[in-house]
Formats: sequence, structure tokens, C-alpha cells
Amino acid sequence: MGILRQVPANDPLRIEVEKQIRITKGRFLVTRYRGGKLAELPKTMQLMPLSKEPGDFFVSQAFGSVLAREIWERRDQLRTNQTIGVGRRVTVLPNGGVELNSNNASGLSLRAVQAASFDLKGLNEVDLHSGSYVLHVMGEDSKVFVRSPLSEMRIRSDDSFAIMVGITTNGGMKVICLLGKISIKTKNFSETLLPGELTFALPEGFSRKMNVELSTLMVTANLLTAFEDPPPYMKKLRQQAMLQAMRTNKRFRTVVGDVKGNENFELKVLREEER
Repeated sequence: MGILRQVPANDPLRIEVEKQIRITKGRFLVTRYRGGKLAELPKTMQLMPLSKEPGDFFVSQAFGSVLAREIWERRDQLRTNQTIGVGRRVTVLPNGGVELNSNNASGLSLRAVQAASFDLKGLNEVDLHSGSYVLHVMGEDSKVFVRSPLSEMRIRSDDSFAIMVGITTNGGMKVICLLGKISIKTKNFSETLLPGELTFALPEGFSRKMNVELSTLMVTANLLTAFEDPPPYMKKLRQQAMLQAMRTNKRFRTVVGDVKGNENFELKVLREEER
């Protein structure tokens, strides 16, 4: 509903969602009403006070509207230099963005922009419901566990790494390696990616690997350009882009979109003025 507040009040989807919210609120009140007075919420449903929320993640950058829900009292606007605890559900509304850094030296750094929703399940574990992200993990034997609506994967590397992850319309994940040599494992499949390589993680396995031009990605991806401060690994990313350019001689620059099947993808060839 937070996202739908940005659309006109007469939009059919917004009207239907508002109707279902009213129905749900009514049913909730009926279940709580006992003996002429309103019953107390079960302890499992009560939100804990903000004073009890741990500072597991540091909000290094935030703009626009970024909401935090679950476990502790609601926060309607995350701000730069605040902290947030593991267990929160974070929603980034259109024209918003947030960058979170784990306060653990080997923990996860996450960026999300525009419409995105995710749960912080641990210092190195995250559930991605919608949107696009950049994940960065520091240190030796770096790893992160990522879930989407219909798939999950464990990602590790012998050294620090960075990846770009997008949730596809079919519930899978589009994964682009930015830095490091990463190993991706699902329940039944595994894949290895180098900087500039892309694959789609689907319930039935991984798609074939593709190569994307890192120099194009650096200037077209809002995840890298929309924030006031660049990511700390931007210098290394430029170096990888230069090495990739020396290895390849491409005729076209393309942006890879959504997945339409295990072997079908949306590709947009950039015109000269978009390069």
C-alpha cells in the first residue's frame, strides 16, 4: 500500500487493496473484541519498544521514503547515521534509497533504490521480496545467504566480493558479479561467476551465463549512481571494467532486463547517445 499511495486514488489496484485492508482491519477488531471490551494483543503480536532495538546495521545513506517494520515499533523514515536491528522488514518507496552496513567487520553491506522490500534475517542473511540490490561482503571466506520469493542461494568467495541482484517477475533472481570470483549454490545446483558475468537463478537451476559490460553498468545502474557517496569499492570496479574492456572487443552495449524463461532474456541495445 505504501507503493500504491504514489498512484491516483481511482486506480483499480489501489481501490481493491484499500478495500481488502478495510476488511482485514474489521476482521482483526472482531477477533480482538471479547465480552464488551477490547482484548489485549497476544504477546507474540506486540511490537517491542524502539529502545530495545539493537544496532546491528548502520544506515550510512538514505534518501526519499524508507520504512522499517516488524518486531519493534514502526519507523516511518529511516535517516542517515541511524541504526537498525536484524529482524526488520525494510521497504523503499519510489524515488527512495538506502544503504545499510553491518556493524560486524565481515558482515553484509546492502544498497536498495526505488521500489524494494527486504527482510534483514541476519548479519549475512537477507530475504529479498522485490526490487534491485547491490550486496557487498568484506573479508576472507566472505559469504551471504539470499532468498527470493521462489529461490534461494548461498554465495561465497575466498575474498571480498560485490554482486548486483534483481528480483525477476517469476520470483527468481538476476545475479551480476561485480567484484571477486563468487561461488553460488542452491539446493541442487551450483555456478561460478567472475566480474562482468550474469546468470539467472531460477527454481529449476541457473540460466546460461552472459557477459555484461561493466563500464556501461557503472553509468546506467541507479544502485551505483543514485547515492551521494559512491560505494567504497568503486575504484576496484573501475579497474575491473578496464580489464574487461581490454579483454573484449564488443560491437554493442546492452542492458539485460527480466527473464522470460531458462534461455530467454530481455536485451536492450543502447544507442550511441545512450552510451
